[in-house]
Amino acid sequence: MVWLGGPSRGGFRPRLHDAPPGYRPSHPKVSLKEQQRIARRDWILEHILAVVLVLIAGALLVIILIMIATR
Repeated sequence: MVWLGGPSRGGFRPRLHDAPPGYRPSHPKVSLKEQQRIARRDWILEHILAVVLVLIAGALLVIILIMIATR
């Protein structure tokens, strides 16, 4: 039996009665330590990206205000 979708939190989970031909459930080939390292790296990169995007938005806002003020 194959579950469609992610883990359920008390809701209905649709399912297939038979797995498609050749279906094999995925097995994580990455160790827990490696998964944690990747998650930490992704978290850091997301926060760096957020800071950069905020700075770019601020710079664009300043440029637009200067253009309006000098017109």
